[in-house]
Amino acid sequence: MKRCLLLLPATALLAGAWMISSFEEDVLARFTAHVYGLPHEKVYLHTDKSVYTVGEKVWFRAYLVDARDHRPRVFSRFMYVDLVDRRDSLVTRVKIVERGDTSCFHGHVDLPDNLQQGDYCLRGYSYYMQNEGEDFLFKKRLRVINPRDSRVKTAVTYSEERPGRYLMSTRFTDGAGLPFSRVFVTHETDQARGDFARKTTRADEDGTVTLRVDTSVRHVKFGFLDADPLPFTRHVHVPRLARDVDIQFFPEGGTLLTGNWQHVAFKATGADGMPVEITGELHQDSIMIAEISSRHDGMGVFRVPVTPGHRFSVLARLPGGEERYLDLPAPSATGVGLAVSTSDSLLTYQVIKGDEATLPPDLYVFIHAAGRVMGVEPVDRLFRGRVELAPFPEGIAHVLLVDGRGRVYSERLFFACKRERPRLTLSTDKAVYATRDRVTLDLALDPASRGTFSVAVTDDSQVPVDSLEDNILSSLLLTSELKGYIHAPAYYFSGHPSAVQDLDLVMMTHGWRRFDLSRVLNEERPARPYPLERGQVVSGKVDNFWGKSSKMANVILLSTSGIVRTGETDDAGNFMIDVAFPDSTRFVLQALSERGRRAVSVTVDSDPFLPPRYALPRELEAARAEERFFREHGLNYYYENGRKVFILDEVVVVSRRRQQPEYHSFYDRQARFHADSAAIAGARGFAVPEMLQQLFPGVLLERDEDGTEYFSYFNRRLHLLANDFEESVDFLRSLDPGALLGISMLDAQQSFMFFGERGAGGALIISYKFGYVPRSPGRPNIIPFMPAGYQKLAEFYVPRYDVDSIRRERRHDARRTIYWNPVVSLGPGAGGEQLSFYTADTPGTYSIILEGLTAEGRICRERHWLIVK
Repeated sequence: MKRCLLLLPATALLAGAWMISSFEEDVLARFTAHVYGLPHEKVYLHTDKSVYTVGEKVWFRAYLVDARDHRPRVFSRFMYVDLVDRRDSLVTRVKIVERGDTSCFHGHVDLPDNLQQGDYCLRGYSYYMQNEGEDFLFKKRLRVINPRDSRVKTAVTYSEERPGRYLMSTRFTDGAGLPFSRVFVTHETDQARGDFARKTTRADEDGTVTLRVDTSVRHVKFGFLDADPLPFTRHVHVPRLARDVDIQFFPEGGTLLTGNWQHVAFKATGADGMPVEITGELHQDSIMIAEISSRHDGMGVFRVPVTPGHRFSVLARLPGGEERYLDLPAPSATGVGLAVSTSDSLLTYQVIKGDEATLPPDLYVFIHAAGRVMGVEPVDRLFRGRVELAPFPEGIAHVLLVDGRGRVYSERLFFACKRERPRLTLSTDKAVYATRDRVTLDLALDPASRGTFSVAVTDDSQVPVDSLEDNILSSLLLTSELKGYIHAPAYYFSGHPSAVQDLDLVMMTHGWRRFDLSRVLNEERPARPYPLERGQVVSGKVDNFWGKSSKMANVILLSTSGIVRTGETDDAGNFMIDVAFPDSTRFVLQALSERGRRAVSVTVDSDPFLPPRYALPRELEAARAEERFFREHGLNYYYENGRKVFILDEVVVVSRRRQQPEYHSFYDRQARFHADSAAIAGARGFAVPEMLQQLFPGVLLERDEDGTEYFSYFNRRLHLLANDFEESVDFLRSLDPGALLGISMLDAQQSFMFFGERGAGGALIISYKFGYVPRSPGRPNIIPFMPAGYQKLAEFYVPRYDVDSIRRERRHDARRTIYWNPVVSLGPGAGGEQLSFYTADTPGTYSIILEGLTAEGRICRERHWLIVK
């Protein structure tokens, strides 16, 4: 029997002309073409902290790496960072460009002052990464504190009224904890199907409003009727309340095979996506043969003697005492499979089969890791094989049993652990510091390595650090490689004695997703509608007077920053102009026919993006933990120029004659949602289409099959009117936001009543100043627009207390982030690095977190502490 262990990249092996079979040569060639013929990217965001106050900046360093080996190679030169709220609405998006010679990405996200207190999702990705889908994008939970929300505090509890129906009790209190007794509260429920219902209820003496909700309700919007006693609006996210528990069984290798002892892993997950701990019994027919219990985060494993002619089931005991009988997958007598075990240095695998099975011809064991083929071995009988793990890169590896036609019979994931990493050291010049004291931090990397890193120093009393949340190790090595949610991923890299065994449970219960060998062997290439972004372009189309493509038309691009570019359309009327520009750059595009005439129309392409999704689970216990956090860490004050400003309850004097809302259209009075001129003024800085998405969470800008842009709301196309006339999205781009008077949205029922089938999905009603002339009336060959540009570089502020005048200032220094540096170079040529900063006025413990990558793709992370007295 011949064993062919491939410890070099596949391209190197092919060049060496080893004696290999036609299948081995073919699979190597196809695997190499897939892995090395297309870019594979992943990203990790290191933020300065995880808890913020509105008005602050979220500072981040983005590690965009080659997904195969984590080397900081740069395929995409731009990447995006989104802030998404729980209503799946985009709060803000920034575009980051590769910075200089460092081949890294860093920037910031501004948190608006009016952002509601709560949890948000920070999403990072390159444009090209969207081809892999939502699961492939980096996500991190951020917690935002808004001191102004302390004027009205909401405490929410849930109780089950009957199966599938719950009582949601919300108590409203002021900053002093006194209830808002007998106030009229408006509430609107946002259900999964996109319908809305608005009602008014009076709170009881204790300030509590009780609603009946079911499992379809996702959000409830509360407010005080007529702003009495004060203006108040709050969206409350309803956690998943269903108590259903999903229990899945995963026989090792994929199938139970008769005549073998096999491991079966299981995973118990609640309706909210969080793990559920269970116990139970394994039954053969009706006889109990073993007791089982979850070992970690709802996962466990047991052994089954798969004897022919018997049925196997599990009696599972759930929290609360519920019992459930579940059948294991039916055993196969004719199948083949794999059994795998690992030690510190060896991978052991065994080919097994059912008692009536015959091994298929041309069978192979195929092993790959990080885009590298680590082993291909022909199989002609049942056998046990071993592979040294030393050459394996750290991370997830894949063992498959395949035949010569590329059919996969069995597969198994395992994790190749590496206990040694490049030595990264942090040292400070003192053991204890005073407030406003200078800290000197020395950093050094193993002399044999070099890399770039990012450093964050935060105040532990204001920024709780969860040691089990995702970090650069768990993100790049684990969560970015597997399907499904993984709870507390950093635990598996904590050094806990059981962490390695528990990590193998994750391998057995989660799906592989980066390199699908069956697709590779069948040369299936999925569509990639999101191109690799190496530069910035302005593209679009020019049509002639008759609506046909205008070839060889002249296009002139002008910007407010002095950019001038020219171009020409192709035979299909399309054009593309290379141009580099930062954010907030406004352009005017003019098109002329080949003969220089204006009788043409021009449109500009907009980049499509995956819809924003919060995409982080939130169960009832997490909702309670969030409320506890804001009770303990929420603020009723903020600092302005070093002075503490307290938020006081507003007193609203209501005259007998109430001011009527601004209405500019017949439909405004009927609308479910209305944004007046004040709300529009607060969203300035965006073009009108983007402003709509900011003002009305859930509204998205999309394209249909013909490439026409339209607005949608919960997958329903919205009818669009401006000053009561049907208009297009392109027309809205020609409107100056300053000319807007009001925007309303009708729900599907209202819109259908007014507009019939055209408005069956709802309607957007735009009102702008009468007499206002859009910027390109009668000139369809000229169009103004403002595309997304890259973010301009900003610098993190560090006070200089070595200057006497600054050190003696009485302004209170309550910084949460004491120091942030997104680019620190270490190693040969760069040597060590000495950083300095100053402590704040808050004594206690400060955390120093250093994360980064070496040029070889080795992942490093260190945490150190400072004591300030």
